[in-house]
Amino acid sequence: MLVRLSITVLLVAVLSGAAFAQEKKKDTLRDRVQAVDFTVQLFFEASGELSPNIFTLEEFGAWNFSAHWKANNGGKFSGFLVRVKLESGVGGRDVFAEGRQAQVIFRDRKTKKILRTWNIADIYVDDRGVSYRGRIFDGLDCEIMEVTLLSGATRITRDLPFACGE
Repeated sequence: MLVRLSITVLLVAVLSGAAFAQEKKKDTLRDRVQAVDFTVQLFFEASGELSPNIFTLEEFGAWNFSAHWKANNGGKFSGFLVRVKLESGVGGRDVFAEGRQAQVIFRDRKTKKILRTWNIADIYVDDRGVSYRGRIFDGLDCEIMEVTLLSGATRITRDLPFACGE
């Protein structure tokens, strides 16, 4: 009887250890993706079209909900699209990365107060290794702010100068 009890206890201990090891291995093999860049495009009210990426426009400016840049008077805008590029770093296979993979934070440039946060989570990336996520933001069209993309080792901060006044 004592032998039988000892064998049972030993068997339970061995199986528990194997289950723990499997769970630990599963955790270390979790799929991850990395956000590598982002763009901002304005939504123009008159046409319903999006501007080019404002970070690539020469002499871009915005005043009282109206955008302009070199050789173009973009016009009145309301809201903007933020598009984040994500890479799996694993070509040739699909990846589903669970949990938060990136975060976009909008801060008032002067006070550093957080105005809005966007958590990017549960990302599917196909075998080409690249995926995009986008979100339209409104109510921030009259703020001088900075936007920061955080993802793993990536930290990119850019200015969004949407000034208003008389």
